[in-house]
Amino acid sequence: MAYKLSIVIPCFNKWNFTKSCLNDLFNLPDDHEIVLVDNASTDETPEKIKDIKKSNFHYRRNKENLGFAQACNIGYTIAEAANVMFLNNDIRVKSDHFNWTDSIIQECEKGYLVGPTAGFVDPKKNFAFVYETNDAKKKINYMSGWCLAAHVNTWDKLRLDKPEEIKDRREVFSEEFGLAYFEDTDLGFRAAKLGIDFKLIGIPVTHFGKITSSQLNTNMLYTKAKQIFVNKWSNK
Repeated sequence: MAYKLSIVIPCFNKWNFTKSCLNDLFNLPDDHEIVLVDNASTDETPEKIKDIKKSNFHYRRNKENLGFAQACNIGYTIAEAANVMFLNNDIRVKSDHFNWTDSIIQECEKGYLVGPTAGFVDPKKNFAFVYETNDAKKKINYMSGWCLAAHVNTWDKLRLDKPEEIKDRREVFSEEFGLAYFEDTDLGFRAAKLGIDFKLIGIPVTHFGKITSSQLNTNMLYTKAKQIFVNKWSNK
């Protein structure tokens, strides 16, 4: 079967959230591929996954916690569909369970970088986050990585690896920022620089947020990642 959309989900523990997320996604048609990339969970995740018998579900377990960007890149490498969406595991679908991705696919195929949450980071104010928004009328230069989709032709414009080289992952997210933070902001800045248009759309999905990062030293990770980001973009 040719998949219409591959949904890549990185996870690290929090099986209850992952289970709810997968149960919601399994309501989608079989032409949706679901790729779960497990960053070495130490809870019941690896054992529970064995009970899932779905032909459109693929599971990859890393030997260590490689962080958000690397997990997403591994998932992108596995993905087979023409459109690929990155999705956090701490979500619930509120309605339109069977077709809520239709609008996402439509906009992906127009060449947009698509998502429900975006924002503006001001280079003139030490790259401070001015706002995060669901308002399409506001100026944006990044899209939040909790739900982010595009056609592979668009993703391939953002690739950082050399396509002719054989690797264990294709890199659309930069892996320089550590376990978490600013990889989606960096991707937004790169997309804007390449002239890729953003498309902010509403979807019937609740994102709880910070479920995975709450297990880590978020202040340290954020501070380190922001400094890398500022150093990278301050002269561009």
